[in-house]
Amino acid sequence: MVSPLKKFVMMFIWMGITAFIVIMSHSIFNIPDEIAGVLYFISIGLAISGVLNYYRDD
Repeated sequence: MVSPLKKFVMMFIWMGITAFIVIMSHSIFNIPDEIAGVLYFISIGLAISGVLNYYRDD
């Protein structure tokens, strides 16, 4: 069983990585704000879902 603290830390790290990627791509490629905002929230949701599915208890 994985501790809830480890799940939270890993979720926080992956949310930061995905947010950094979206923000950097927004600044480098001049993506419109409407697309970058949606991409930001979708990528954070995918990061959370991925971490919780990876560390789920069977």
